[in-house]
Amino acid sequence: MKNKVIIVTGPIGSGKSTVLSIFKNLGFNVVDLDVISGTILITDESREFIKEYFPTCIVNNKVSKKRIAEIVFNNKFELEKLENYLHPIIMNKLNEIINQNDGITFVEASAPKNIHKEFETLVIWAPENVRIERLRIRGMEIEDINNRINTQANDEWWLSIGTVIKNDNLDQLHNELKDYLDINL
Repeated sequence: MKNKVIIVTGPIGSGKSTVLSIFKNLGFNVVDLDVISGTILITDESREFIKEYFPTCIVNNKVSKKRIAEIVFNNKFELEKLENYLHPIIMNKLNEIINQNDGITFVEASAPKNIHKEFETLVIWAPENVRIERLRIRGMEIEDINNRINTQANDEWWLSIGTVIKNDNLDQLHNELKDYLDINL
């Protein structure tokens, strides 16, 4: 089978990681771009970028991802600056991984930018009130949740970029994923 990439995306708290876990358990290749991004952020090259553009995010000579999140999820300009630095590096790493994998690779992308234009996209969707409650259960503060939601695209955009899987509850999610796999693979 030719290598195929399917982006798994959706707004924060929609269930992307849950879906990726389900696909992994079914034997598919999975990649989490947030993990790749986090790995990139702690490189020497990135530390230099952070020192120059986000100097308060170097704590004890290490990159503080928490401090970066506090800045970028409160300021769209700062988020864009970070994304413009990270995205080309992430895409290079992703292409390396894809070329090493056989078959289908599901890629979790919390900030899809333009990647949804390059690959088939599966949007995991849940109503905002459900997403907020999930994030609160994870221990996030409501201010942080709202800041992150406010930096993301609106509902109309999310629902327009690919095949939508509803995730109001786990049973519904499993059923919709089964139908998706049966039809598309």
